[in-house]
Amino acid sequence: MPWENIATETTIDDFGAYLLANLARGIYNYEAVLREYVQNAGDAYLDLPRMPKKPLITIRTVGDDTVTIQDNEIGMDLDDLKECKKIGVSSKGRRRGRAGFRGIGIWAGFQACNRLEIETTKRGSVYRYVLQIDFEDILQHVHDNINLKKLLDGRVRIQRDSERVEKDESYTLVKLIGLQGDYLKLLNEQDLLRIASQILPCKLDPAFEHYAALSAILQDIEGYQEYLIKVNNSDAYKQFPTGLQPPELKILENDGVEYARAWRCTGNESIVPQGFQYRNFRLRVLNFAVGRFGIYDDEDGSSFEDTRKLKSRAHLNWHVGEIHITHPDVRPDTPRSSLEFDTPARRAIELIRSFYEDCIVASRARNGFVHGQQLLEEVEAALGNPSILTPENVATLLQRLKAQNELVEERQTRDRVKLRLRQMLGTRALTNRRQAAIEQLEAIAPTVPNQETAQSTGSGRGADGGRSRDTGASRGGTTPGTRPSAGAADSAAATATVAGVDPEVLLSETISAVEEVIGEDDDLCREVCDAVQNVFLQHGLINA
Repeated sequence: MPWENIATETTIDDFGAYLLANLARGIYNYEAVLREYVQNAGDAYLDLPRMPKKPLITIRTVGDDTVTIQDNEIGMDLDDLKECKKIGVSSKGRRRGRAGFRGIGIWAGFQACNRLEIETTKRGSVYRYVLQIDFEDILQHVHDNINLKKLLDGRVRIQRDSERVEKDESYTLVKLIGLQGDYLKLLNEQDLLRIASQILPCKLDPAFEHYAALSAILQDIEGYQEYLIKVNNSDAYKQFPTGLQPPELKILENDGVEYARAWRCTGNESIVPQGFQYRNFRLRVLNFAVGRFGIYDDEDGSSFEDTRKLKSRAHLNWHVGEIHITHPDVRPDTPRSSLEFDTPARRAIELIRSFYEDCIVASRARNGFVHGQQLLEEVEAALGNPSILTPENVATLLQRLKAQNELVEERQTRDRVKLRLRQMLGTRALTNRRQAAIEQLEAIAPTVPNQETAQSTGSGRGADGGRSRDTGASRGGTTPGTRPSAGAADSAAATATVAGVDPEVLLSETISAVEEVIGEDDDLCREVCDAVQNVFLQHGLINA
């Protein structure tokens, strides 16, 4: 027999108070709560017929338990307030350019404060309204066996100011009253400035050395928007370290489809940020940060369905930059700690990890280039007073300079770092300087007073102009421009051998072994090698 339909309907009794339990667990930390309310303010500016030249969002601390977020956009009337108090229903939907779309909206602070107040008036209206939500009272009854209507009635209120306002007045002021627990950090002005600088879509610091070039890159990103964000009386800016290379733009695309745009500025070594500056990369969607610094930089990418290993991750700290998602179907998850893990996001993550690989190659090559330049400068300085050069110095410097030439002339390598380094070291100007230095060293070599040639001329790792830790020319007591003192010579003679091995040779070989085991992680390698050298120094095996 066929099935027979029975009339039924869904009522409020089908939705219990427990539906709010997830919000009660606090899916947003204190940084994310602030970001959600600033995001709502930013989206409101997009509803204006025309974006103002300087859209302003102001964050203020009030007393010892309240923080406020205010925008001066179009504001809200009674119908708008009724709409914004809904849970899980978003009028923004998936409209392009809007950062919010999940319907959490004003409920983001459910766990953060005792009460939420939204004071607002809409342009063209003569009334001011306030929406009040008693989060603390609701939280106490969220596990009661009652429906949502019974839970919220009386605890969500809208009031209208009896005094009329000017028709051209408009704003929305959100108050998080009675902050508690970890959310009390929102009362710290320095914490607010840090969040604004590193997570929120604030303006670039106009004092940044590459401000003009970076501004041009960012303004060309579809959907990019920035706001003048003030914390109490201070302006918040994106701040970046100094002494970096100009910004480079990389479009992350696959099969002709663009997923993101990334920019980076590269330093000459691992960056040490100051204040609210940072190093590494921030992922952003509509200019709001998603997740931690260096998101998706895990060496093992299997959790992202990426079979590649991402090695030498410490080299990402040689860069600072951002990755801006541009594909409309790549969205952040609810707490914005990562991207939604669907097919478009997986492709974006693969491209991000490929970009990281390029950055690692770039910084490793730059490491070698910087050391190559330093070597050439050392040689040129020593040649200014060749009488103080020893045979050991001349032999070491010739070997290292010729190793650079061999690298530049090599044509068989497929190593991406060597290929890039070869291009950097192979410019006409550097090649001419290097060749001139080699010819001068070879010319003075026969005239250097005869001395016993050192048994070691370096660690053998300087062929790429990079991490050569030569114990004669760059680490020990003899440098290109100096002779060892009489006391140093006596000390060296006293410790000439350790079980029949020259300490300088032993140090060189130890360092080489460390480098081979650690690989190309320069930061870690430098720390370990310095520690090894300190042991030799402490035991008087080598000179300081």
